[in-house]
Amino acid sequence: MADHPPARTPDAIGIGLVGAGAFGEFCLAAFAEMPDVRIAAVADTDFARAERLAAPYQATAYPSLDALLNDRQVQIVALNTPPFLHGAQGVAVLEAGRHLFCEKPLATSIADAERLIDTACQRQLQITVDYVMRFNPYWTAAAALAKSGVLGELRHMDLSNHANGLALPASHWFWDEQKSGGIWVEHGVHFFDAFSWVSGQPGEAIGAAAYTRPDGSIDRVEGLFRYGDAAAHCYHAFDQSGQTEQTTVRLTFRNGYITLPDWIPTALHLQTTIAREAWATYLPNVIHVSSGADGQITASSDLGLSKRTLYRMAIQDGMRQLIAAVSAAAPLVVTGQHGLQSLITAVAASELASHRPC
Repeated sequence: MADHPPARTPDAIGIGLVGAGAFGEFCLAAFAEMPDVRIAAVADTDFARAERLAAPYQATAYPSLDALLNDRQVQIVALNTPPFLHGAQGVAVLEAGRHLFCEKPLATSIADAERLIDTACQRQLQITVDYVMRFNPYWTAAAALAKSGVLGELRHMDLSNHANGLALPASHWFWDEQKSGGIWVEHGVHFFDAFSWVSGQPGEAIGAAAYTRPDGSIDRVEGLFRYGDAAAHCYHAFDQSGQTEQTTVRLTFRNGYITLPDWIPTALHLQTTIAREAWATYLPNVIHVSSGADGQITASSDLGLSKRTLYRMAIQDGMRQLIAAVSAAAPLVVTGQHGLQSLITAVAASELASHRPC
């Protein structure tokens, strides 16, 4: 929580957060920095934890979602519960007349995701998914460059995600596919949505495989995908520690390459033979450019912001966009349809992998 909370605007919107885990706590601190947001309520089955997280914001603690939905101070519900609960809980939120800020995935089944979208439409409510890539300045630059055609057509997208899974105990819901949806659904949807955004095309799963560790949990998945004319490869592993985890995205264009380091990118690296004047304005900040004898230009863009800061800013921007949509000031950047489309790709990859276990 900020040392000096911002002055609230007179019409600050009331947020109720459900799921007071570590990430929920991070989200609360991010929302609390926004002048147009007021933390109204926190709910968790661990009521003592809900009380602890609610106290700094003078918010009301509740032991359940149902109890929180009786609080008329809550206008938007931020749903931070495990994925398997998103479908039923999201519908309950919408049927109670609240707008929904849903942590990914939108749901673990296509049917549940479609029901959420239909319910939001019928109730004339807004629903968005916390797809933080959409609000990261380096992903934004990559998407803008792809759309501009400055680097030529997009040919290939590659994700190599070596994540910290060793910190999660074997009993954690992440390893239970009935609760998490599996790696493709729980985590892959972030990148399926980002790849669709960059390419302008929905993703089609072509082939996938899963790798099982000795205790029976799937800790690595790999797949091939098609986004229109662009090929894609994704590898997700949850077998590293916090000290050794590493994520890299590489986008290949006809006339250049973009590399995004970290799963929340903290920089952008560009290689191309195209003159600087054509692409520099698309980057948030160019800090280094060099040219080789062969005409190859390399450039780096870095705003000097930490991954944690960029993560917090992206969450805030996602909520800010939802608030704007609620007030009819602007359309949603991330819609329920985006959540559904990425889930369709994830489910297809999961089904393909289930037929080819390793």
